[in-house]
Order: sequence, then structure tokens, then C-alpha cells
Amino acid sequence: MRKMSPLRCSRWLTFAGMKTVALLLGFCLILDALGAQPMPAEVKQVMGKYACTTCHAPQVRLIGPSWQQLARRNYTPKQLAVLMRKPRPENWPDYPPMQPIPTFTNADAKIIADWLKQIQN
Repeated sequence: MRKMSPLRCSRWLTFAGMKTVALLLGFCLILDALGAQPMPAEVKQVMGKYACTTCHAPQVRLIGPSWQQLARRNYTPKQLAVLMRKPRPENWPDYPPMQPIPTFTNADAKIIADWLKQIQN
């Protein structure tokens, strides 16, 4: 593999280039949101509490799998609670490892797991 010189790399990572990438990402997120089902208020509250939407989107991959991909796994509330507190990177090998959330409650796991069952396709 050919190494890129720092000078060449800096020309590729221009401010205009980064701005273009940010605009494209924003456009993709908007399109994704338009096709998604509305999220119930209690689900939004839980996701805001743990910053879930930083890494997960309804139908597209961000840092982590989409909500649709997670829904297909049919996690029970108990499984989801355990995985949130102690993620298992081998379950999602094509993604960066998720940071553990030791404060994730069983009640919040039930809210998210029930919602994932509703959006399952």
C-alpha cells in the first residue's frame, strides 16, 4: 500500500472537503429521518439520557448499527440491559466497540426493547 505524504494528505483534508462531507452526512441523516417512524417521547427521553443517537440512527449506519439492524436481533429487555452495561464486540464485529453504560437501568432497557419490537421489519 502506498503511503500518503503529509503534504498530500493535508491537501485532501481541506476545510472545503470537510464541509462537503459534513453536508453529505447531514443530508443522509435527514433522508433517513424522513423514512423513519416517529419515536415515542419516552424512547426519546431514554435515548437522550444515554446519548444513543450519537452513534445510532433509524435506518443508516453511523458509528453503531441502525435501530432497524438492532431490532432484527430481537433482544429481550434483560439481554439489552446486560449488553448495554457490558457490550460484547464480537456480536457486532464490523463496528467499533461500544462503551459500557453501567448506569443503564432495567426499566430503560424495557422501553428500548419494546420500541425495537415495534419498528422491526
